[in-house]
Amino acid sequence: MPHVFSVDVEDWYQGIEIPMDQWEGFERRVKASMGDLLDLMARYGVTATCFVLGKVAEEHPDLVRRIHEAGHEIATHGYSHEKVYNLSPERFRRELRHSINLIQDLTGERVCGHRAPYFTITEESLWALDILRDEGILYDSSIHPVFNYRYGIPNADRQPSVIESDDGAQMLEVPVATYPLPDPLPDANIPCGGGAYLRIYPYRVQRWLLRRIEERGEHISVYVHPWEVDPGHPKIDLPFQVSATHYWNLDSTLSKLERLFQDFTFRSYRDVFADELDELAA
Repeated sequence: MPHVFSVDVEDWYQGIEIPMDQWEGFERRVKASMGDLLDLMARYGVTATCFVLGKVAEEHPDLVRRIHEAGHEIATHGYSHEKVYNLSPERFRRELRHSINLIQDLTGERVCGHRAPYFTITEESLWALDILRDEGILYDSSIHPVFNYRYGIPNADRQPSVIESDDGAQMLEVPVATYPLPDPLPDANIPCGGGAYLRIYPYRVQRWLLRRIEERGEHISVYVHPWEVDPGHPKIDLPFQVSATHYWNLDSTLSKLERLFQDFTFRSYRDVFADELDELAA
């Protein structure tokens, strides 16, 4: 059963809540770290969806072209990496349009997918779903059915589902992987879709959780960031909660991904959900 692998293409300083107007002085490392991921995926025949941050597309157009030429789907990760619930609807729409146009101009292909920075489409920002549909997005992967201090809708659907707006417009929502805890803990799910959780869990625990999901006949989506395969990126002082997840066990990421690619089959959202997306686009 093919599952989905995705990459949130952002540089190391963009994922730690540093405002965009302070990015200028930080070392750019995303081209090298994304290159390592592209090489690993090519070795194991993995085709991914790459949610590219608009600012990365603006600064590194050659990287976007390289990802596209390698056969991966390119979707949008927004522009500024600001949490959605901190944006006004007007700014969210403006940044979404800008990021989509940047990518489409580089690839010549329609952008169909979106993932919010930090999975921050929450109960506070469900308004963003209507804007995504308005701007031509066919699928989203921003709603994480877990408890987290930055994000999460714990009782959201764990599996892919079609969300319909009042005017009848539809979009596919595809959460990253979680494993449901049994009663009496309803709506309590174990996050196991990658990112910090891939680095925190021993690999045997990660594999066990994904196998149990697979045995349930359910879809699996796993993701990672390029900076997670770059343990040499600069270490700066951060609030404990942020630092603990950002820098934890970075040395383990590449080897765990290699084992993951050996144990599971991964494709892009575009490939796995081709029929559903064709129907939504019709």
